[in-house]
Amino acid sequence: MSDRDAGGAQPSISNTVVNSTADHLIQVGVLHGDLNLTLRAPEPEDPQAAAERRLAFSLLGQWRAEADAWRMARPAPLPVRWTPSARVPSTGQSLWADTGSSLADTFLGLPHRRLVVLGSGGSGKTVLAVLLTLDLLARKLGIASRQGHGTEPRNPAQPDTPVPLLLSLESWDTRRLSLAAWLEERLRLDHPGLPFVDGEHPAGLLVRRRRVLPVLDGLDELPAPRRAEVLDALAEGLGTDGDAVLVSRTDAYEALSASGHALENATVIESLPLRPRDVARYLDQVARHTGRADAWAPLVRALTDEPSGPLAQALSSPLMVWLVRQTYAAAPADSRELVDGRFPDRRSVETHLLDRIVPAAFPRLPPDDGRLHPPRPWDPQRARVWLAFLARQLSRRGESELAWWRLSQAPLPRLLALPALIAAGIVVSLLIDLVSAGYAADSLLGEMSVRSTVLGGVVYATVARWAAEHYFGHRLAQPRRTANPLLFIAALRAAERHSRVGPLARLAVLNGVPAVAVLLLALYAFGGHDAVLVLLAVGMLLPAVMMVVVAAPADALDAATPTELLRGERSALLATVTLVAPLIGLGTAAFYELSGGDGLWPGFIAWLGASAALFLVSPSSRWLLAKATLATTGRVPWSLMTFLEDARTAGLLQRSGGTYRFRNRRLQDHLAGRSPSAVDEGRPPQPAPAAARAQTSGGRGRPQSADGTDRRSGETVLSTRQEPSIFRGMHVERTADRFLVRGRSRRVPMAHWPVIASLTVMTAVRFSVTGQWREATGWVSLLFFPVLGILLCLLGLAMPSRRWELELTRQAVRGRFGRLHAHYAWTDVTQIAVRRVSLHGLQTPTYSLQVRLRDGAPVPGRRLRLGGGWYHVLALGLTDDVDPQLAAALADFAQERWRPAGTG
Repeated sequence: MSDRDAGGAQPSISNTVVNSTADHLIQVGVLHGDLNLTLRAPEPEDPQAAAERRLAFSLLGQWRAEADAWRMARPAPLPVRWTPSARVPSTGQSLWADTGSSLADTFLGLPHRRLVVLGSGGSGKTVLAVLLTLDLLARKLGIASRQGHGTEPRNPAQPDTPVPLLLSLESWDTRRLSLAAWLEERLRLDHPGLPFVDGEHPAGLLVRRRRVLPVLDGLDELPAPRRAEVLDALAEGLGTDGDAVLVSRTDAYEALSASGHALENATVIESLPLRPRDVARYLDQVARHTGRADAWAPLVRALTDEPSGPLAQALSSPLMVWLVRQTYAAAPADSRELVDGRFPDRRSVETHLLDRIVPAAFPRLPPDDGRLHPPRPWDPQRARVWLAFLARQLSRRGESELAWWRLSQAPLPRLLALPALIAAGIVVSLLIDLVSAGYAADSLLGEMSVRSTVLGGVVYATVARWAAEHYFGHRLAQPRRTANPLLFIAALRAAERHSRVGPLARLAVLNGVPAVAVLLLALYAFGGHDAVLVLLAVGMLLPAVMMVVVAAPADALDAATPTELLRGERSALLATVTLVAPLIGLGTAAFYELSGGDGLWPGFIAWLGASAALFLVSPSSRWLLAKATLATTGRVPWSLMTFLEDARTAGLLQRSGGTYRFRNRRLQDHLAGRSPSAVDEGRPPQPAPAAARAQTSGGRGRPQSADGTDRRSGETVLSTRQEPSIFRGMHVERTADRFLVRGRSRRVPMAHWPVIASLTVMTAVRFSVTGQWREATGWVSLLFFPVLGILLCLLGLAMPSRRWELELTRQAVRGRFGRLHAHYAWTDVTQIAVRRVSLHGLQTPTYSLQVRLRDGAPVPGRRLRLGGGWYHVLALGLTDDVDPQLAAALADFAQERWRPAGTG
């Protein structure tokens, strides 16, 4: 390695290493001259892999926080046993291990990575989905899964593992988006800051290459008619080799499977009831871990000594075990009340635990002024009232996701929206009158000019907002985390990347519109003829572009949370008022200056009008109105977001992206005051008694005797009823070979009301801000559109009634309304269902009886085509409720073609 020359010089150093596995090499000697090192640059990380890792880290942090809040794995997971479902056979491999083994190992070992997790309400389905998500994320990133006792070693990273994306099916509109498009949209919304691949957000690439594993919860929480539609769309989106995890209650999925809507090549597992000895062992472990062993000893003994008692029966559900753990986690709560005989049956134990969970989550705490950040002492009784109100709102809308921007849909805020809008506008108009009082004598700023200036600011702001909404495809009430508009170039790039319009439209908005504005300014500068050119360029075109830049989604690295969405919406509102509205004011001021007047105050007034319009139509204004009205009436606390986050920390709520959900649907129903359904309790729904289904009545129907014989024709009439729900006042008859409903009906026009509402809001802003509330003509203009809507409805009622008829026979189904006839032979029909009417790709509020035809069947007329292969039979109303007699007739005459509620 070294040698000395004959003259005793210092040794020369040389070293040759070939195919060495050493990590470090140390050489000792004296170096004369230069040291040359050749270092090979590390291999650059693949952009797609970098995006996957960033997404996995973001999701890991999100779901670890949820697991910690729920205490899913502290000190260990609840010993829920899973078995191949006996009620729904697997179409794939039927092997499954208990949760004691690695969830990821079991799932990734399936030949077809499709898993359906079934169970009753509160059986631990969602917990399994979360733990599986965490296990897969930990495996991908090469870190400990933290599902056991917290001592698991670091695992080697497995980059080929897909990134699990746990979502609620409630947010998927299958009529608007395919599975791939929905997953891509959720990734863009919840994770806008992922590293870009080839200059674009990686969402589309990850979905197309199947690097995202959809873990889908809440199939049973969808409205019954949507379940089969969603499951069919899921099967179509997965294709033959797509992977997925689906979570549902057993009864809902069993009904879908029985009607032919099952996920192909899927392993179907179902939870088993918890065994008393397993629950006793688990609670004893928790008690020792939390220092409550002595207090919980009677509870543990009761489970061991009375395995068939009411307490053991109640605690066979993981939800109830979690409620026990939460309720009796700390003194002075005493678990002995569960075993002293005051609760004689399972239902009373469950009701008691559900009633105690809110006081346990928000205990009364003594004041402690010495602590820097003492816990917030929410009053348990008031917290119960607030949570009950929120649960009722969700149940009323048939939803489970609690979003702060949808709180304005509660009845009280909706009722006060228009008066509040007018009042806010009046305040703005009074402020404008105050600041412009000294300038009313100016010929260019008289009273009418003040109104026109304010109106111009309102109109230009509305145009700018409209441009941003269409450019990004946002809904008006949807909040967004936006880019920092002060970093203009970065925000401009974000606007280009996140646009939902075509490349030509992006080029026109981001390049063409500013170019046109510069051209207009140049025309004025060189021509000097018309100040309107300056107004259009600075007051209209540039604000529209700035609004697009302001509304560009932020490249935030973390997943969206409710608080971050609210903070982002406030930042966006502040940016519009400080950047967009001043441009409108500047354009207006320049117009007045170039016209020979004073432009300072007109510009200020236009800025006020634009700011008022941008604020009043923003999600922030609706949020403030909803929170103020509901908090004033005691329905929610003033610090609502803080309360919701504390409820999540206490385990009552789950945070899923930008929304909250109740810990369990059973808990939501209990707080809403709804009695648990059969599905909630894991029992199959019982059919109604035959006597209740076979109601008979006289009236205008065909006369029949007590034995069901038609007195006029002698036919045996199986059932005749005059006033079922949607057949009120119509003639209904049923024989062995025919079901007929005949009557007359009027079509009341309702589709114009959304347009009427939009025009009324715009008129109210203009009416109040411009000061027209002082004049009778202003009130006339405000009331014009609502009165017009009412007149259109009255006109529909004044029109002659038209014939309404539905007939089912053994050969065909026939519908008629007025001159619109529909007739389909059963031999041509493959499906018949009650579905929402879709016209020109837009969903209407009307439901109708629709059929899907076989290939090669005669094509009906254009007026009967509804899209998606469905054809119109007869409109039924504004709900998807099906009259029991009609449902029974469809099941009889259509047989397997009929898709009742819950199965399509």
